[in-house]
Amino acid sequence: MVAEAVASTPATPAVPAMTRREFLYYIWAASMALVMAETGGALLWFSIPRFPPGTFGGVFELDISELPPADSQPKPYDAGRFWLVNLGEGNANDERLHKVAGQPYEKQTPGVKALYKVCVHLGCIYKWVPTNNRFECPCHGSKYLPSGVRVGGPARRNLDVFYIEAVDNDGKVLSKTEARFNGQDGTAIDVTGAVKLRINTGKRFTGAPNGINTGE
Repeated sequence: MVAEAVASTPATPAVPAMTRREFLYYIWAASMALVMAETGGALLWFSIPRFPPGTFGGVFELDISELPPADSQPKPYDAGRFWLVNLGEGNANDERLHKVAGQPYEKQTPGVKALYKVCVHLGCIYKWVPTNNRFECPCHGSKYLPSGVRVGGPARRNLDVFYIEAVDNDGKVLSKTEARFNGQDGTAIDVTGAVKLRINTGKRFTGAPNGINTGE
């Protein structure tokens, strides 16, 4: 009986040994998979920008005491490439905003803005001209009000605006920059009760196009 049971047990098929060619193929495939994973990880790492706070592209945190007074000369921050402007009633309702009818989006509200220092025409660095109470580009003559609104060509749109958050002692956001016209033209923010401003130079609102030209 034992002999019959042994005889009826099927033989286990022999597993063929891996050839040298198969072994090298598996090693090559594993190496390629490892290289592709490392390359993909490196590309993903470098594709996500990382800017330290206080450098252009990152966030600048400023004490509220660093704000210029309302309707005074804008304050430059070269490291962040922006002008910090504090619009009072005078600059928010500048009569030059009303030279051309049909521009409802040019209406401004008092508050604080961070204007990108680069002219929207061809990328020159514009200057503040206190005698004219406006920004002027020395390269091609474009002109902008303290609010960032274009009032003279050849530029055809307003200045770009960086995103700002006004926060209190507990870090609560009291107000923040919003788009005010078709996703463009960042608003001035109310800083009442704020102790700090966070200016994010990695987030920018494109200046809206406008047709204002004072003829100056």
